[in-house]
Amino acid sequence: MEVTEQDNILLDQFRGRMDVQDDEISRAVRRLDYYENATDEEVQVVVDRVKEKLAVINSEYLQWFEILLSFVFAVIAYMAPIWILMFQVKMRQLEMEDEVMQFQTIILMLMRIERVNVEIILEWLERYSNIFRAPITKCVNNYEAGAWEALEEMKEDVSYQPLIRIIESLQAAVEKIPITDAFDELDSERDYYREKRKESNERLISRKGMIGKVIGFAPLVCLFVGYLIVPLVFIGLTSMTTSFQTLTTT
Repeated sequence: MEVTEQDNILLDQFRGRMDVQDDEISRAVRRLDYYENATDEEVQVVVDRVKEKLAVINSEYLQWFEILLSFVFAVIAYMAPIWILMFQVKMRQLEMEDEVMQFQTIILMLMRIERVNVEIILEWLERYSNIFRAPITKCVNNYEAGAWEALEEMKEDVSYQPLIRIIESLQAAVEKIPITDAFDELDSERDYYREKRKESNERLISRKGMIGKVIGFAPLVCLFVGYLIVPLVFIGLTSMTTSFQTLTTT
């Protein structure tokens, strides 16, 4: 470690110089306290070792694949937040579909009960809501000030179309229309969304199966690429670089 430390001191002095001479390195070696009592043979050994290290350092340059990898990682790092947001949007859409289907089930159970009004339905929806809890809670709090206005404000706060249709049906029920008549199409809509969700789940399962197959074959592909293709490419590039260097020096 001490020898390496002394070599690093010398390398810092001559780094980047292509025309450094042995005498300059020898004088720098003798100025070091570590080699104060060294013989000429020992100094020459140090000079040769430092020259070899300098040759390696000075011949180092930025490879083309390093630039390519830096661009790839930069694009991945730049797009990662957007991809995460896209994934979260997709998951949130699935959660909204589940919650609206849950709302439809609750309404189907409550609409057949006597003396059930819109306010009771909203209270039950609030109990089992998650994503739409804030607008439903706001509507329940403002319901006494005006049922239609509270539902209209809730409709403005919500952008999910299936829930907007439920709110419009609740508004129709507020206008003294029986709740069973306001939600007469709820059964067919629920069946439609159930079939749609079933198809989405089947596509999701198929996609997960493909991802699982890719992950399963990934070790084999990495082994094949890492032990066969990459060494061959590296040997070919090294040979080509050596040939170019030989041509330029000759």
